[in-house]
Amino acid sequence: MNCEYAILLKYGETAGSDSTGKRAVRVTASADLNVRHLPDGGIVVGDCFPQHDTGEGLDAFDTADPIDFVRKFARRNWGRHIVVAIGSEPRRTVIYRDPSGMIPCYYLSSHGRIAIGTSASDILRTMRSPASIDWTSVANVLLAPDRRRRETCLKGISEVLPGEMAVIDEHGSCHQLVWDPSHFCGANIECEFEDAVERLRDTLIDVTKAWSGRYPRAVISISGGFDSSAIAALASQAGHIGLAHFYTTSPLADEREYAMAVADHISQPMACHLASTADIDVRTNLSRHRPRPSARSFTQAFDRICAGEADAQAANAHLNGGGGDNIFGLLHSAYPLVDQFKQIGLSAELWATARNICVVTGTSLPMVLRQAVKAAWKRDLLVNWPVNTDILTPYARSLLDPEPHPWLVATRTCAPGQKQHVRSVARATASTDYINIADSRPTIYPLLSRPLVELCLSYPTWFWFRGGRDRALARAATQPFLPELVTNRLGKAAFDGFLYRVWTRSRHEIIDDLKDGCLADHNLIDGSAIAGLQDVSNNLLSKPTRILHLHEVEMWCRTWA
Repeated sequence: MNCEYAILLKYGETAGSDSTGKRAVRVTASADLNVRHLPDGGIVVGDCFPQHDTGEGLDAFDTADPIDFVRKFARRNWGRHIVVAIGSEPRRTVIYRDPSGMIPCYYLSSHGRIAIGTSASDILRTMRSPASIDWTSVANVLLAPDRRRRETCLKGISEVLPGEMAVIDEHGSCHQLVWDPSHFCGANIECEFEDAVERLRDTLIDVTKAWSGRYPRAVISISGGFDSSAIAALASQAGHIGLAHFYTTSPLADEREYAMAVADHISQPMACHLASTADIDVRTNLSRHRPRPSARSFTQAFDRICAGEADAQAANAHLNGGGGDNIFGLLHSAYPLVDQFKQIGLSAELWATARNICVVTGTSLPMVLRQAVKAAWKRDLLVNWPVNTDILTPYARSLLDPEPHPWLVATRTCAPGQKQHVRSVARATASTDYINIADSRPTIYPLLSRPLVELCLSYPTWFWFRGGRDRALARAATQPFLPELVTNRLGKAAFDGFLYRVWTRSRHEIIDDLKDGCLADHNLIDGSAIAGLQDVSNNLLSKPTRILHLHEVEMWCRTWA
């Protein structure tokens, strides 16, 4: 498997001897992860690129104070990495996870031992700790699937969220944001649109070049949208690539016309694959080794195809366009209108933005203005995460954790459109482990790279609606190296039909599992609603994504129950 690591720290007289005499460190990692040992016994796992070319390596960093070291490291490096820094006086361990979220980071600490890694089973075995499901956390996964909490679904195991550090000492642990999105929101709010386009284009080029330098032979999952298409176009200039495209028999999910236009434009061959529900085993959850359910069963079809293509191309990485909608401001709300009003006051430009929002969202002007006025007066807008209560019991709903995501706490005083943008990026980082390609190659999400995220957050949110086109800045930035068919397209593929076929193909298994399963036993799902799924005319059948997610969580729970 890819992106797997395990770190064990032991403190005390029984730890064995090393440079300190009282600390032992053990590290294992999959082949795709670089491991760098620091002078004090600390570790950096993953890929690091300098934020600014200062010519300084890790050896130039003072590691005496682990908190200070992590903060300096985070300012100067981006990529996908986990950092473990260790201090002796006082005894303190600091774990930092970069804001892209591309590498999972879980830990458990007890009695002078700290286990850090990606596998819950490894962590529990190392710590000799029994597995016990936290049903409150399971309920929160059902209520808000794309919201990450520090508490996982296994008691005792915590997650270091993207951009934060966990500080562990003899008094316990606490979490602090190192990468603060509020530092970037609106930082370039007075720039001109044309300047923003040019800088976004340059940053896209630089980021893709960096990843292509690290992984010069990559397979790229190209959907036909401009996110993955831009990565393909830029990566093709920097190294060898292979293009893989998936389509289904549903006309709404057949994007071959757009993907082929990109392949022709950049003169690269492309392999088109028909995704089949026969390749999906709904009773297998590929995140079963993690301390929370995250895998999506429908991606199994794509995972197998990607692994085969990578073998055929002798690739050393998979590149994915995930996160593009999130960082490129697909906001679909009137909140950017409020941001603009707060910046420039009443102006004719407000009316142009309001009309652009109407065109993009398909909403009437009165509705846009009503939402904007309401947002202007509601101070804590978007601090709470949107939840899905479908098919859940009142008891499950009562378990909702009201504590906001730390990125939203940090941006509480930002304008509403900026907060929505930050929330959207946070949701993207939660989806990086949906894909579980069973080979030794990493899956890289270049668009979640920190330089791009920071730049996109810095621009006026109303720029993303310019000219009545969604993601207008990104469309303009990618125009020089993509065909107009792609940069000017409206709408995008919908895999709802494919998900519906997955559901109907395994309908009886799913109903049986949910009716008599762990979620029902713990009063988290509505038994009558599940029974109602037997009726093919039930309108719940129009929500296959929700039903499949419930079943995915059920399968994860059965691994640990």
